[in-house]
Amino acid sequence: MTNAWWEKVCYHSLGHRTSQEMTYDICRMALERGIPGDFVECGVYAGASSAIMAKAIMEHVANRGEYALSDNRCVRLFDSFEGIPLAGPEDSELAHKPAGEAKCSLEDVKRNMRDWGIPDELLVYHPGWFQEVLPMEMPATLIGRLDPGWRIAVLRLDGDLYRSTKVCMDYLYPLVPPGGYVIVDDFDLSGCKKAILEATNPAPIYFRKPNEPSKTS
Repeated sequence: MTNAWWEKVCYHSLGHRTSQEMTYDICRMALERGIPGDFVECGVYAGASSAIMAKAIMEHVANRGEYALSDNRCVRLFDSFEGIPLAGPEDSELAHKPAGEAKCSLEDVKRNMRDWGIPDELLVYHPGWFQEVLPMEMPATLIGRLDPGWRIAVLRLDGDLYRSTKVCMDYLYPLVPPGGYVIVDDFDLSGCKKAILEATNPAPIYFRKPNEPSKTS
């Protein structure tokens, strides 16, 4: 990937470029180590992280000289496409935030993907609120349509809130196989951290020290 591509995609991200680079590195590690399953992002905003996950698949496949879907791997995007819902009592830092922040429509995300050169066949969209979509779609759309052993090689959570994170951990975390990866974008928020620790504590925490901000004279 060129630096120009990174700059264009990260411009549409709410996070630091270092975080996006780590997402790419983790996805490449999952591919190189043969971790079974799709890549899944919950809370996609404009689609930058999902595009980077897809790019990891594309480059891994290009290096092997095989067709992109030869291993039936894709990126699944879960999002309401209506912004972040109202915070709950566990989300003290976000209590003042109105509903609908960080909204990006499904049409805009698809437009971004085309602009970034991500093929449609690598992307599967699951629009709707997590607590409605996951209980409804998990048995029929994901496991039933694919196979009973469907897995998630990399699960990226960016739902901000306790309830949004918890429902993803309830339904999706059990599908991450041993050796699979979970990326939690909002672990610094108390509600998100609570939901993660309820499901994983005790567990190791991995992080990458961000680059020093560039200094201007």
